[in-house]
Amino acid sequence: MRPVTMLDQAMFAHQFEPPRQDSASGVFRRHKIAVSHSVSLEACVSGIGIPAWSETRTAASQDAGVVKTMMAQGASVIGQVQIDPLGFSITGFNPFYAELRNPHYRQYRVGGANAGIAVAVAKKLADLGLGNDAFGGVRIPAAHCGLYGYRPTPGLVDTTGIIAMADTFDNIGVCSASLGDLSQFQELVAKPSTAVTNIQGVVIAEPIFALFYSDEAMKQVYQHLEKLHLPQETTLAMNKLVFTRVEKTQVAIASQEFLLMYQAWLDSAELDLPTSTQGYLERLREVDYKAHYQAKKTRKQLRDTITAMWPSDKVLIIPSTPGAILPRDADQPASDTFNLAQRRLMALADVCGLPQLTMPLFTHDNVPYGITLLAHPYKDKLLMEVARRWLN
Repeated sequence: MRPVTMLDQAMFAHQFEPPRQDSASGVFRRHKIAVSHSVSLEACVSGIGIPAWSETRTAASQDAGVVKTMMAQGASVIGQVQIDPLGFSITGFNPFYAELRNPHYRQYRVGGANAGIAVAVAKKLADLGLGNDAFGGVRIPAAHCGLYGYRPTPGLVDTTGIIAMADTFDNIGVCSASLGDLSQFQELVAKPSTAVTNIQGVVIAEPIFALFYSDEAMKQVYQHLEKLHLPQETTLAMNKLVFTRVEKTQVAIASQEFLLMYQAWLDSAELDLPTSTQGYLERLREVDYKAHYQAKKTRKQLRDTITAMWPSDKVLIIPSTPGAILPRDADQPASDTFNLAQRRLMALADVCGLPQLTMPLFTHDNVPYGITLLAHPYKDKLLMEVARRWLN
């Protein structure tokens, strides 16, 4: 790990110098962690990416549950780092705080909402980054910055002390430059998980790759798949219509949950939000309670339909991003198209309650490309084992 510089300090909402370590023993004693501003740290005021909201809050009386667990095992925390406005923007841009740059791909976006933790990990200021992964808030910036990103099966990791975005989808997300660190987190923090007994192979959602990847990029995907010595098959059932339906279901469910918590404050604050953030907020506001109720009612049916598309002893593979990530100066139409496609790729795990692991795979035209592994609920170890075999 390298020390924090003055330039790095701008992205910190609260910084511990030196890093805070409550116990010098335990499996995480050599690990530094960065947490998103939405993750509570004792004596710190948390936030949702808007200073005016934090000004109405008081300091936390204790650490978030997941932070407590890791600190008890020796981890040291470097502080809280910035998040996109309202915690659901996915661009990595926040006009209220520092302008973050992608450490490895300087001309491209960081991705969000938990942009700060991804930058901290990519800059080697921390080994692990923790944030609320609702709407892909950790997986997306991890993929943009060439990192691994992990969303556990909901319920495996304690979410107390995490600022809520939408109760149905709130979950801890973790990013790291090392698959080993994520695997260790899964083994020791995200438990219990079903043991891996017999991996039957992987299923590739070919229609989704075809939507976003050029022929040359697909060629590289298949070259990397040759290194994975497991049975492989493709599925045509997982297509754009499925992803579109799932993302619309997420919006319908999240609408009332988010607005119940934040609508009154938003009405009084009269904020000037970034266009992408404002656009998604309007989508949430357009959903009536009847549509929200119906979406919640049919969610289990949708999950059962989707998980029936591949066996529980196999892993589904989809892209991590809808093709090449966007340059920092991308125009609004390009941004809107990319953001919607990106949300669709992330919504599958959120709505269906699946564990998901994003992996960096290769660089094409100086842009990172990655893949996402999805498994049935509580098959988190299966994700890690497939990824480990792939890398080996």
